[in-house]
Amino acid sequence: MPKGISFKIFFTFLIIVFALYGYGQAPKSKKQKSAGDWQINYNIGFTQFYGDASNNGYFKKFSGEIAFATGVNVRRYFNSTFGLGLNLWFSGLKSHKDKSATGIPVNFHLTGNYFDGNIHLLVDFNNLFWGPSSRKFSVYGTIGLGYGSWNTQLADSLSGLVINSGDAIGDITFKKGGAVIPVGFGVNYMINNNWAVNFEMNLRTVLNDDVDVWRDGFKYDQPLYTSFGVSYFFNRNVVTKNKTKRKPKKTVVNKPLEPVVPLYDYRLQSPEKASGSTSSDVILIEPPEKSNKVPDVGVVFRVQIFAVRNNLPSIRSLQDRFNISGSVFENYQDGIHRYSTGEFNNYQDALRYSYVLKDKGVYDAFVVAYKDNRRIPITPKMKER
Repeated sequence: MPKGISFKIFFTFLIIVFALYGYGQAPKSKKQKSAGDWQINYNIGFTQFYGDASNNGYFKKFSGEIAFATGVNVRRYFNSTFGLGLNLWFSGLKSHKDKSATGIPVNFHLTGNYFDGNIHLLVDFNNLFWGPSSRKFSVYGTIGLGYGSWNTQLADSLSGLVINSGDAIGDITFKKGGAVIPVGFGVNYMINNNWAVNFEMNLRTVLNDDVDVWRDGFKYDQPLYTSFGVSYFFNRNVVTKNKTKRKPKKTVVNKPLEPVVPLYDYRLQSPEKASGSTSSDVILIEPPEKSNKVPDVGVVFRVQIFAVRNNLPSIRSLQDRFNISGSVFENYQDGIHRYSTGEFNNYQDALRYSYVLKDKGVYDAFVVAYKDNRRIPITPKMKER
């Protein structure tokens, strides 16, 4: 393998990490509204070659027929199931064959290097079949289209034949590049909200028969890449808050809000233990229709679903856990980060929506009122409107 190639790929990985990290920390007003989640992945592993210059299986190839390989992926996720990525991959190639397709004894040895770049679609099978979730373990697949180039040599120690990629024999000229279709299957494990490790096997099908500089039965040549990798996920919809410089805002009202807001951490609670609720306590009701009731000027009603002292790193975790399709609002007041959803002009519509959320597993959802983005007490008069 040429010196410096794997270093260049790793250096490319670092450049992309810092570029995306800098963009991910930019103020929310400067980000594109269509921005989604980004992933940068670096992987290393080994390659086995399958083609005309190979007649051993996967496990037999571990005896001298594997070569070092490395690659980098950059992906953007349009939702929790589908993503589109760019992959750059470099590998050495080694293979051996002792008998041709016609049964003639040979002693072929294939050596060389291979590189390709491709664009691929990623599908998270867990979210595809079982719905979005904050699960740590997932199974995924990829399929793409790209272009590969190679510099290989085939030598037969019995006949003394040596052929290099690009050579011509009679009317046959062996190509040094061509289209490639990569198909991968892997597993991913989230260590925390940002970091993950993965294991993947990726079969590259080159759409010609010249990678091994021999045409003897296999229509397409196929490098098989087995790798381990590490990924960093950038949630560009989340604004990182500076907790060291932030000062709590003064309370507008002079007396404590009633009722006192409880703190719930749904990440640690199971549905069976949350507030002692059972499925029989849930009221099934359709989402509220638009109301003609006259609202209090400047007052909006929402349904609070979560409250903690330290803000969440990702609001999406709440949306995925409870299947909330609408926006989730974060409000910081009195040293508490409160998360609520929905926006209604009157109390009754918000109350009905709280029952919908309880049916989804938010057992302690309750109605709150905001004016000028400040939480205010709900009076009996406000409930009548």
